Amino acid sequence: MRFHLIIPSSGTGMRFGSRLPKQYFKIGGNEIIAFTISKFINIKEITSIYISARQEQFRRIEKLIIRNNFNKKEIFLTEGGETRQHSVFNALNLMEYNNNEYVMVHDAVRPYVTTSLIRKCMKEAVQYNCAVPCVSACDTVKISGKNLFITETIPRENIFLAQTPQIFRLDILKKSYNNAFRKAFRGTDDSSVVEFAGYKVKIVKGEKENIKITSKSDINDLL
Repeated sequence: MRFHLIIPSSGTGMRFGSRLPKQYFKIGGNEIIAFTISKFINIKEITSIYISARQEQFRRIEKLIIRNNFNKKEIFLTEGGETRQHSVFNALNLMEYNNNEYVMVHDAVRPYVTTSLIRKCMKEAVQYNCAVPCVSACDTVKISGKNLFITETIPRENIFLAQTPQIFRLDILKKSYNNAFRKAFRGTDDSSVVEFAGYKVKIVKGEKENIKITSKSDINDLL
């Protein structure tokens, strides 16, 4: 059973307040993306890693790969697109798939993911073909019209907040992305692209600590 990892890393992270995109912000001498990669590098079933990034960051990524000894796995750099969806699609186009191959997509700035959660998602993906970690919504969710008056309150027991890694059988994800671009569908995550293609996605219980870094206040215990 082989797994491939895609890390889309083309975002600019304007809200982070740094001259560099936040995934390259250093903490204790290492970039946030390096902390993220380190969570996957020792999982033997993951045979290759694809990083979609802006070309001007290729050299920076190559240096951190060498510095952290990440080159013990096959790592491929591909140019990212104008959106996250384009970046994932570019990486998928480098892959040829056989039976029993899976691909996981993980945010470059989600470094708090645990090996336990990754393996839970892998196990569920093998059983159900598609698996996404989610946490239950703690707050009440409201829907409003354009005038910001509430039009509906959604029962929160049915609301889940999606995380990564999102894992899919490789052929399913490739077919889903081809379908999305053919029909000009723009998803907000990989699961939405797969759902749009008609596949069922299994929810895996996520971890509250598995946050996506959006501001410097989210950085607390990476060292």
